[in-house]
Amino acid sequence: MIKRFFEKKKLDRKFKKAGEGHVLNTPRSAPQAVRPASVSADSARAGPQARSGSQGGASSAEQQNAAAAALQRMSAQSSAPAPRTGKDAIKAQVKRELEHERKKRKLQQEAAHYSGGPQEVVLESAQVISNYGGVFFTCPLMPQLMLPKKEMDEKIKDFLTDQLNEDAEMASALLIHTVNKQSEKVKVCIETLCKYIDNLITNNGEEKFRKIRCGNKAFQDRVASLTGGTQFLLCAGYKLKRLPFQDGEDEFYVISEVDSMDTEKLEHLKEVLVNAEPITAELWRAERIFHCPNNTGARFGDLPSEFYTMSKEEMKREQQAKTDAVEKLGMLRTKAMKERDEIRELRRYRYTLIRIRFPGDIYLQGIFKSNETLQHILDFVQEHLEFDWLPFWISSSTGQRMSDTKKTLAELQLVPAVVVYLGYDKDLLQDAHRQGANRSAGLLKQSVMDRLENWAI
Repeated sequence: MIKRFFEKKKLDRKFKKAGEGHVLNTPRSAPQAVRPASVSADSARAGPQARSGSQGGASSAEQQNAAAAALQRMSAQSSAPAPRTGKDAIKAQVKRELEHERKKRKLQQEAAHYSGGPQEVVLESAQVISNYGGVFFTCPLMPQLMLPKKEMDEKIKDFLTDQLNEDAEMASALLIHTVNKQSEKVKVCIETLCKYIDNLITNNGEEKFRKIRCGNKAFQDRVASLTGGTQFLLCAGYKLKRLPFQDGEDEFYVISEVDSMDTEKLEHLKEVLVNAEPITAELWRAERIFHCPNNTGARFGDLPSEFYTMSKEEMKREQQAKTDAVEKLGMLRTKAMKERDEIRELRRYRYTLIRIRFPGDIYLQGIFKSNETLQHILDFVQEHLEFDWLPFWISSSTGQRMSDTKKTLAELQLVPAVVVYLGYDKDLLQDAHRQGANRSAGLLKQSVMDRLENWAI
């Protein structure tokens, strides 16, 4: 919309420079003092003879008329705004913000280049991040951004807050679902707001149901304490007012009788609130495919601190305390003590680095959350196979096949960095190659193999 606005302004300036209007197919009464806007840059450079032949004649009038008609059509097209839904408006805003940030980063990089200073790293692909460069997240609404979890959550919150000025209904509903992390509180907030709307619809503008006292404990706990709760009320038409209450005054959210009887709008608001889904930051897999001979792919360096729920110093102290306790009890530990230790161990890691070893010392690597399941690894592998229907399985370093797809990676002790092995039906793969058009294809897609690195760990 902004782009169209400026294009229209530009066209208006061209019309003004063209001089006063006149009836089509009639010669002008006097030559124009200002060169017509239809004269191109090429004709301006063509020399005195070319320019003199185009001034004041019939061909000049025809060119001006044609140009004016074309400009009028362009103006009509640019002034007709396309219908836009709430989600379309959000995506458009995202595109504008990303373009602004891209230009800003480019200017910063150019400035750093010419000044000889350190250049900013733009996280746009796996190629700019080292093996253990950290854990990063993406977002469906902002696909070109890649940030640490905390920064991405803040980016999403800021973006939705900005959208309150453009599409307050959708933005406030998304804020409630996205920013507030306690799912039970979110559920109660949505139920309470829906109850307010239902009361307005069923009680036909009755004054009792058009007021919500801000100091009410239930309102504070269920709505006001959550981000987006009061913003949603403002979308419905509520306004903050001071009204008499008991022996003094208090603040109320009040909706007018007219707004309270707008059933269509209220039903739409309720539908938006109930059907909105949280915008979540998605873990970036940091996928890599590399060839690493002599079984050196099982070597791992230091992992980022984000992989752990505690610092290395805290882990050392905890391990020492556990060792001291075992020695003090003479190696006698109850079943309950063992279970507590297992639970504590499972909660120690946030993420895990998984390497799937393929035949030929080829490794496919990705980062996973420790609470993701074995099924997530299987899906990850399947996306990269030439034949996604090919039966395969994952085995541990000891050769034990893993079959419980619902167990988490932490429960399977695939943390914080492990190598697993791919097994598959070789006969079926050979049959597929013989019968298929691409007989030279291997186990992995060619597009995956094109990214193969020779990596010495």
